[in-house]
Amino acid sequence: MHLLRSMPHIWNYLKYRTQPRKPTMSTRRYTPQIASLLVTLRCNLSCVFCSMGKELNPKGWREKEATLEKIQRIFANPLFSNCLGVDMLGGEPLLVKELVSIVSWLSKRGHLININTNGLRLDQHIADLKRAGISRISISLYDENQSFLEKNLSKINKIFPVDTSIVLERKTVENEQDKFLEKGRFIRDAGCRSLNAMIYRPQGINPLPEEIITETLPAYIELKRKMDKALPNFCTWPAAIQIGKVKKRCPQVWQRVTTDMLGKVYVCCGSELTLKGPNSNLFDCEDKPDVLFNHPTLVSLRKQLLDPVSGPPNMCKDCSLLGEPGW
Repeated sequence: MHLLRSMPHIWNYLKYRTQPRKPTMSTRRYTPQIASLLVTLRCNLSCVFCSMGKELNPKGWREKEATLEKIQRIFANPLFSNCLGVDMLGGEPLLVKELVSIVSWLSKRGHLININTNGLRLDQHIADLKRAGISRISISLYDENQSFLEKNLSKINKIFPVDTSIVLERKTVENEQDKFLEKGRFIRDAGCRSLNAMIYRPQGINPLPEEIITETLPAYIELKRKMDKALPNFCTWPAAIQIGKVKKRCPQVWQRVTTDMLGKVYVCCGSELTLKGPNSNLFDCEDKPDVLFNHPTLVSLRKQLLDPVSGPPNMCKDCSLLGEPGW
């Protein structure tokens, strides 16, 4: 990371941490801290909990795939220019032809760059990504990429140690704890930095509300105990779905801004919904970031999250991030 070039992003973060959150925000106070970029719709896997990956090359994928020129246009907008962190999402980001050039450009601007990947092409690109200035790589673990990772994960980590994540469904927590522990031991011994347990959200191609994990689920409590004993200081556990009195800590509608390559802006990282109506597209609001940052949908969500009396917004009730304080 280029420290001097990072200073505006760090200053923006300090203002975010010290100034109150309000329903209506001015970009003169601070702008979002995390830029989430949907860099491709293509994927070489098809997972039931993901809305991407329905086919390798979906119709119209080229116009929706990242290029350096598109990324530069996005970061010319004040909503993105001072984000400290950048998440490269998909689809599978490693399918993007100009990915290394994009990482290099963002790194030279002083951003911290994270890529979420299934890892199936990482052995081909890990050295180039390291040279480009990547900050963090997180490999998502699935049964479909298990054999590839068993062959290649140790070699990848010798070049650049990665983090890992796995989506926890209720059936896994209740019936496959030994299998989960075995995976945890494997990735630790392969030299990975951490394992992040992600709580399942009912979205994607085939939403399954019955797979939600609540904070009081005995099997989840037991799994955390078992994993932390076997792999101390290796696993991270986000908040599960809250039961009873709900704590509305989620900062995502202040902290993060998410867009695809057509300028569609997403409501938050836990939803597939995009902003609708006037002033909802990034490229239509290049000279009026406050209007987009204060889209009526975002203002309404912020009001309800800040209200100490009302319950959480409907779209937040099944999201584990409702109880997470963020950065």
